[in-house]
Amino acid sequence: MSAYPITPVSNRWSLLQHGPLTRGVAAVTMVVVALGLTELLWLMVDRPVSSPLFLLAIVVTAWLCGFRYGIFTAIVGGVVIDFFFVSPQFEFSGSRDELVRLLVFVLEGGVLAWLVERLRLAGEEIKTSHQQLQALTEHQQKLREEEQKRIAREVHDELGQALTGLKMNIHLLKRHARASDDDNVLLNGLDDLMQQTDETIGTVRRIASELRPSLLDDFGLVAAIEWQTQEFARRTSISCDFKSVSETVDLGSERNTAMYRIVQEALTNVARHAQASKAAVNLDTTENEVIVRISDNGVGMRASAGRGPSLGIIGMQERGRIIGGELTIDSPVSGGTAVNLRLPLSTNGLSQRNNVINDTSPIS
Repeated sequence: MSAYPITPVSNRWSLLQHGPLTRGVAAVTMVVVALGLTELLWLMVDRPVSSPLFLLAIVVTAWLCGFRYGIFTAIVGGVVIDFFFVSPQFEFSGSRDELVRLLVFVLEGGVLAWLVERLRLAGEEIKTSHQQLQALTEHQQKLREEEQKRIAREVHDELGQALTGLKMNIHLLKRHARASDDDNVLLNGLDDLMQQTDETIGTVRRIASELRPSLLDDFGLVAAIEWQTQEFARRTSISCDFKSVSETVDLGSERNTAMYRIVQEALTNVARHAQASKAAVNLDTTENEVIVRISDNGVGMRASAGRGPSLGIIGMQERGRIIGGELTIDSPVSGGTAVNLRLPLSTNGLSQRNNVINDTSPIS
């Protein structure tokens, strides 16, 4: 079974992976910064306050270094406040009043540090769960494509061959019937059976192609997308033009499949929701990236804004993310929709130079 390692998630500036000395120095640094800013504040304001900046230092320390170092900052900050800003200044005798003030400040700082720690842990759990969900989605899509490829091969090879053999047997029976008897009823029945067999063979081929088009494996991405646009136009009676500057584009099996599925899903959305009369698919390449654009002249996405998020769009975005691409959707007020996928090329990708499609507006 494939394993998808999840990198531990942490704050970009987090010091949790560092040793106690580094985190202790960071906590003391926060107190020193709070002290300096508070001293500056006392020079600027007639009746200044001393604790807010130290509480902020506790929050930042707890977020970057953890709960225990937040408590450490609260203790050090409480002593510093009493020493520098509470009369008598520059003196800490350990009296009852000083200890009570210190205890109250440490309790305040401890509560803040605990809340910050809970928020940080909850955020990391959410991010980790999101990474795990993305890894699971990628794994499921790979399994789905492999299963569809296997089923399509079996449907095409096994069932297709069986139906072809059945058709040949019917043809032989029809020849024997003509040679031995002029029974029109039998001949008509064989003709009907032959027609049904042809229709079944066509259905099997269509199902196998929808599961996994053999063109994608045999002739490449460009031929498969062109065939998909032709099938779309035939099934829906919506005019669909296909243009590609490059005759062949090979991004690898996984990326080829993902891009083909994105085009397939986008055209399906056009047929179901766009109410369009024209659609277009443009495939272009530069030396650095591949750009595919699916556009239509339909009602646009704003007409269906109240229906909630589209799972088809989410699926396309997720497929694009998995293969390292960026999928954007443009739907102006005037109508129409354009789905654009930009996919960076790997180092062993295409090297030919082509013009980039700069027009990102839907079909008019």
